[in-house]
Amino acid sequence: MSTKAYNILLVEDNAVDARVITEALNKAGEGAFAIQRAERLSEALEKLRTQAIDLVLLDFMLPDSEGMATFTAVRKEAPNVPVVALTGVSDESIAIEAVRQGAQDFLVKGQAQPKTLHRTLHYAIERHRVQAEQLKQAQGGKTGKVIGVIGARGGVGATTVALNVATALAKKHKDVIAAELLGSYSAFYDHFFYKKSRAALNGLNALIKLEPPRITSREVERFLVKLPSGLGLLLGPQRVEDFKEIEPDKADALARALAGLGSYVVLDLQSHASPAMQAAVKRCDFVVVVIDRTPTCVAAGKVTADLLQQLGVIPVRIGVVVVNRQPLPLSVDVAEVLNTMGCQLVGVVPTATDACSEAQRMGAPMVLGDPQGTASGALIEIADRLATEQILGK
Repeated sequence: MSTKAYNILLVEDNAVDARVITEALNKAGEGAFAIQRAERLSEALEKLRTQAIDLVLLDFMLPDSEGMATFTAVRKEAPNVPVVALTGVSDESIAIEAVRQGAQDFLVKGQAQPKTLHRTLHYAIERHRVQAEQLKQAQGGKTGKVIGVIGARGGVGATTVALNVATALAKKHKDVIAAELLGSYSAFYDHFFYKKSRAALNGLNALIKLEPPRITSREVERFLVKLPSGLGLLLGPQRVEDFKEIEPDKADALARALAGLGSYVVLDLQSHASPAMQAAVKRCDFVVVVIDRTPTCVAAGKVTADLLQQLGVIPVRIGVVVVNRQPLPLSVDVAEVLNTMGCQLVGVVPTATDACSEAQRMGAPMVLGDPQGTASGALIEIADRLATEQILGK
């Protein structure tokens, strides 16, 4: 068995039961498990939102939730984390129903010996991994590299970076996709002035109306807009009535399905820490934080980098792109930016006000409309760097 220490979230309000289970796991596991406890469902959901959890050991009868509602809430918050149900002798029927609905196994309190408990948790984690692999193969077996792009704050230029990087990647690689996982107005549409059927322009809106199991690679492909450059786009909504917050399990399903369609997938993500953004970054192989060099934006970038690490994104998978949108009277040196944020530099985009305006007038990213320009060159270099083995671990 693996020597990795798995992060186990024990959701149990009874202190005696929690101590017995923890001692049993420590006795049999010999360092195989790092265990933390939540006494309420609300506390468990918060830990699942902010920490990398490998398995949930879940008591269904909690002070703030009972029965299948407890399991349903955990599955909705973290659909890709395996669950093993904890139950009393009189509640076995609930645990069996949970297994039918996706739990990996169940244990009756007081009956599982340390070795049995240890083996059950290991098998549950491994079984879940195998099932996820089988699902991936059923969707075509492809797994593209997923790059998340997040602005440290709104209006910093994250969408411009995402689209230009994706377009530059598409010039050298097949099946590159750029997707908006925002749920609000489509900035992609403004960059391309792309006129297409209403179905294509509402691709994201149509997909998030589906239940997560139905958000497959095949289904997502129906809503991709294919451009002459070879880039595929998943566009967000155009109308106010279509704006809708994306549920985290659906954001996760979308990121997974997109990875099955492209060799590279660039996700334009929300700058605030929404549940959807947090779910999507867990699917990313690398996350780019876009900032300008104002002190307030650098501070916001530091908060974003810290949040990503809390969500389980390791520091070497986080990078910063510095955008010089215009000359600033008060700016932070790039070296100080890196020291503050504690992550690697992916690139610096020079001021290009005229090039940006011309690109928007033409309805094409800068790397297509002005490939020899200074800003375009910087964005192409960023794309090349993101495609290297050192960055994406290919």
